[in-house]
Amino acid sequence: MLVTPASLRQLRDLVEPVVVRLGYELVAVELHGGTHGPVLRLSVDKEGGIGIEDCTKVSRQVSPALDVADPIFGSYDLEVSTPGIERPVQRAQDYARFAGCEIRLKPFGVEAKKRTKGTLLGIADGVVSVQTGAEVRTFPVDAIERANLALTIDQFRRLGQGLPPLLEATP
Repeated sequence: MLVTPASLRQLRDLVEPVVVRLGYELVAVELHGGTHGPVLRLSVDKEGGIGIEDCTKVSRQVSPALDVADPIFGSYDLEVSTPGIERPVQRAQDYARFAGCEIRLKPFGVEAKKRTKGTLLGIADGVVSVQTGAEVRTFPVDAIERANLALTIDQFRRLGQGLPPLLEATP
């Protein structure tokens, strides 16, 4: 199973309108190999957080759209979950929104063995910047296979309350 940025965008374009119509934010779309075939994982959120009932509601509404479009060859499992404390980051607006937070990145391809951990500086012109010690590393957003925030408990709580994860600096 080949997962590409284009295939993930296609899946996002298919399910995001359904998720948004239900009142949720589609945080991430991930496609992984599982023991019994592919697993399509959708991470959804809303202000105040979500529970199992929300995940069930999204799953029941997204499933028919996936059945009609049939974007994944063969059978697969659908999982709908919360983004959790290690929140996935996929969209350009999220790379901007979470600037200043700690992040872990894994690029596609040969560089995949070189994971990066540091402070997310943001995104400009489709390129994500991460401060790793004294070095700033850059990654084209389409070259990132996986990116996750490494939030503290306080940052996670703030996010769950609909607040920015980082406290605003006072001049």
